[in-house]
Amino acid sequence: MTERVQLPPAFADLEHFAARWALPGSDERMHKRMSSSMEEIKAFYDTMLKVTDSALAHLDQFELGAMPPAETRLFHLVLAGAEAALAVEVYRAPQLPLAPSESRFKVTHMHMGD
Repeated sequence: MTERVQLPPAFADLEHFAARWALPGSDERMHKRMSSSMEEIKAFYDTMLKVTDSALAHLDQFELGAMPPAETRLFHLVLAGAEAALAVEVYRAPQLPLAPSESRFKVTHMHMGD
C-alpha cells in the first residue's frame, strides 16, 4: 500500500482542501469547480487568497519539472485556486452562465503548438 503524498509542512493546514482540489489535470480541476457549490468554492477561494503568495514563493525554489511530490501537490492546489477565482471573480457561479454544458463537447484533437 502506498502512502498518500501530503502537502509541504508549512501548508499542512490546507490538507483538507487538497484532498478535494489538488487534482493533477486542468480538466479535472475545471470539472471540480463546475460540480462544486458556490459556498464550497468561496471557502476554498478565500483560504487560497491568503496563502497563494507564500505558496508561490515556496514553489519558486523548485524547477517546474523537478518538484518533489509534496510541492507538486501544492502546485496543483494553487492551480485549483485559479479555477476557484474564475467562479468567484468572473463568473460569479461555478460555471460560465448561459454557456452550453461541457458534456456536449468532446475534444478529438489538441494542437500543442508548432
